[in-house]
This record gives sequence, structure tokens and C-alpha cells, in this order.
Amino acid sequence: MKVLVVGAGSIGSRHLKNLFELGVEIYAVDINPDNAQKASPISKQTYSSVDKALRIQPDVAFICTYSNDHIAPAIKCAKAGCHLFIEKPLSLSLDGIDELIEIVKEKYLVSMVGCNMRFHPAISYIYDTLVHHPSFSKKLWGGFEFGFYLPFDKVDYQNSYKANKSMGGNLIFDCIHELDIASWFFGRPAEVICNKSILSSLKIDTEDHVEMIIKFETGAVCTVHMDYLQHGYTRRYKVVCDEGTIVWDFIQGEIGIATVPEKEWQWKDMKLELYYNQMFIDEVKYFLECVSTGRETFNSIQQALPILKLAIAANKSCHTNSWERIEGIS
Repeated sequence: MKVLVVGAGSIGSRHLKNLFELGVEIYAVDINPDNAQKASPISKQTYSSVDKALRIQPDVAFICTYSNDHIAPAIKCAKAGCHLFIEKPLSLSLDGIDELIEIVKEKYLVSMVGCNMRFHPAISYIYDTLVHHPSFSKKLWGGFEFGFYLPFDKVDYQNSYKANKSMGGNLIFDCIHELDIASWFFGRPAEVICNKSILSSLKIDTEDHVEMIIKFETGAVCTVHMDYLQHGYTRRYKVVCDEGTIVWDFIQGEIGIATVPEKEWQWKDMKLELYYNQMFIDEVKYFLECVSTGRETFNSIQQALPILKLAIAANKSCHTNSWERIEGIS
């Protein structure tokens, strides 16, 4: 199996290394000579353009370019018959999405939008609990929080895409994991209201703070907080159901469950040392297995479309200061 990684920057280089460790035949594309050079020791060949790379007739393409430049290379690769792994977010707009979906259907391609948090064991445990535990059959409310201090992410954070709108930077889309997991837990989103702003003195032209409320078709409601402000990585989820509540803290590594029958917290240790990269390995293995068997993934382009529409609606709400219907986004 020939795998082409389009974009050998931060996330692209991670996928290249993981694919190499898995023994996959890999090729890399990047217009940045420095990125291409860094990828060359583990890539069978590096290229400066997608068109040149497609001459080798790859079986699979990983789209790891900037968030505002996913769809154009994905369409090229799909037309060439490549199964598609597209890094989150799927895009920043709906431009070209219908065309891409049509090509994927016509050519019977396997596709997946990479949301690695779905492969964290704690997230999987919560999802299974919500699906199978009788106390969690009716979901009512969720509270999701994610934040980290942007300068701790990179010393030259001002030059990263997260700090620059021109490079596709947008906190809502960059932290789309929270929207993806919320929709995985609660179902199809119906409407959203959102506010974003710059509160800090960070040298960025993107927002550093987002507050969001999502209403789902089931009637459940979820609040989502995102920021680039907290001086310590934070990710916390809480889901309240009719007869039970479940909470998880990424850093503390524990899941707590309280139900009507038990009447007090029961704690499960989910501390996983050095697990971060394993999520990426597991999602790649899952995707390649789906490609090998011709099975649809659980986060195909079409399945990820409502999440993209949710992010677009949330972004629009920041300007209209009103609730935005997800189905009305086009």
C-alpha cells in the first residue's frame, strides 16, 4: 500500500513517523523545502506538488495541509483514486465539499476525518457508557472545557497557523475536537449561539477565547469553552443524564460516575502515561484497516459534515449575536 502524506508540517510529520513505524510505504508532499527535507529520511520520495506525487499512483492520501487548504488537494487525490484521511477540521467552509463527497461516492473510496480524541480510551469508555448503561439513556446536558496557553505550544507561536487568520487560524475550528465529541455523545446538532473575543495580550489576530451553547435535535444542551489562555493544558467533560452523571478530567486521569441507584461517586482510574501519540497510531491503524477491508469509517467525510456545519454556524453566530440553525448553513 502506497500512502501519500500531503503536508509535512507539524501533524503531517507525526503521521509520517507513525506510518513509517507501522511499516507503510510512504511518500511526502510539501511546498516548504525544509519540511520536505525533514521528511526525506523516512519517505521513499518527497515532492513539491501534489500533481507530481500522484504520478506514483498512491493508494491512500493523508491531507495534512493548513485548515483552509484541505479540500483542493483532497479533490485532486480523490480524482486519482486515493482513499482519503483528512486531518481535522474537514475545512473552514463548505466550498468544494459536495464535489468531494460525490467523487468519493463515485469511486467507492474510504474516507475519514482525523479526530484523534475519539481514540482516547477514556472518551471511548464514556461513549460506551452513554450508549449501554441504563442510567444514561436520556441525555440532558453537557459541559465541555478545553484550554492551553498558546506560547507554551510553540516559542514562535506568532508564526503558527493558530495565531494567523491568513493561515486558517480560528479557535473554533482548531478546537473542533470538542464539537466532534459533543456531537458523538449527544447526536445531531440543531442550533448554536457563540461568542469569541481576544482577552489577552497575545500577539495573534485570531480569538483567544470562545463560549458556546449547542442545542441538539434530541433536546439536550451542551456548553463548550475553548481558550488559548490557561497556563496548563486543560480538557474536562461532564455529561448529565436523567439518572446519572459522568465526568472526566484529561489531566487528573479519572472518570467519575454517579447514578440514582448508587447515589455517590464511583471513580475509575484512567491515567495513561505517554498515551498521547498512541491515539494517532490507533486512528491510523483503524483507518488503514477500513481501507484494506473496504469498510466505511465511523467519521467519514459525509458523517463529519454536520460537525463542520456546526463550527461554521458557531462562527457566524459570533457576528450575528443570535442563535444559528445548523440546517440553515449552506
